[in-house]
Order: sequence, then C-alpha cells, then structure tokens
Amino acid sequence: MTDLQNETGQKLDLVMWKLIMYRGIVLLIVGLILTFFPEGTLATLVFIMGLFWLIDGILTTYKSIQAKNIYPEWKWGLFTGIIGIIAGLVALFQPTLTSIMTTSFIIWFLGLAALVYGIGGLVTGFRMPKETKGKMNMILGGILSILFGAILISSPYYSAIALIKTIGIVALIGGVVLLLVAFGIKKNVGKA
Repeated sequence: MTDLQNETGQKLDLVMWKLIMYRGIVLLIVGLILTFFPEGTLATLVFIMGLFWLIDGILTTYKSIQAKNIYPEWKWGLFTGIIGIIAGLVALFQPTLTSIMTTSFIIWFLGLAALVYGIGGLVTGFRMPKETKGKMNMILGGILSILFGAILISSPYYSAIALIKTIGIVALIGGVVLLLVAFGIKKNVGKA
C-alpha cells in the first residue's frame, strides 16, 4: 500500500468516525425525547399533520374554486379542501384531543387487524392435518396475535405511548452502539 493510499484511508476513517459519532448523538437525543416525552412527541406530530392539512386544505379549496369553469368535478376538490381546513384547525387548536383521537384510531385499526390475523391463524392452524409441521406454531401465533390485538384495542392511547417509548429505547440503544462503533474507528485511526 502506498503512502497516498494510507493517508487517504486515514482521512476517510477520520471523516467516518465523526459522521457515525454525530449520528449516534442525534439518535441518543431522539431516543431520550421519545422515551421521556412521548406525549409531547405525539402532540408535535399531530401539530405538523395539522399544519399540513390546513395548508393543503387552503390550496385545494383555492385551486378548486379556480377550476370550477374548467373541471366539472370541482366540488369534490372544494369539499376535500374544506375538510382539510377543518381538520388542520382542529389539530392546531386542539392538539391533545387530536393526538388522542388520531392515535386511538390508528392503534384501534392495528388492533383490529391483529385480531383478524390471529383468528385467521387459529382457523388455519386447526384445519391443518395433525401431522403438518408448524401446526402448533400457527395456532400459537394466532393466539398471540389475538392477545396483542385485544391489548391494542382495549387501550389504544396508552398502547401508542408505549410504542413511542419502545421506539425511544431502541433509538437509545442504537445511539450507544453507533458511538461505540465511532470511537472504535477513531481508536484504529490513531494506531495507523
């Protein structure tokens, strides 16, 4: 290996360890926010969605009114725009209520999907011939999916908060891992 290649490799490693370190720090910060402020995270996401709905609703309403002489279905655009404006205003002026309602709906929907999937797994598992490999796994998976769905449906808001905290903990672990990798690379740069 030439000196030029060695020097280029060291510069690249130096850049890489800093990039990985910065990513690890950002991931740690995100993880801390998600873990310790899940309600605020949820409210912030709803605020951003509300801002989008409001701006999109205003633009859709405006463009639909402009197109009323050109486009025969302009009233659908007008209707959609008005709904967007209303949803945006509600989300912006009632973020806590909106976050509870939106999150509850999404988690409830996921819970319902888990129930349907679990019931399908149970039915499939029980209909399989006894000697079929994986029959018990199919039945067990169906039972677990039904339990998971029931938990989500029974408490959708708290399930969402738990999900946000779980993502936060995973982000924290990922941040620590990235920092360990970054400092490992830095240590090797110093040896070369």
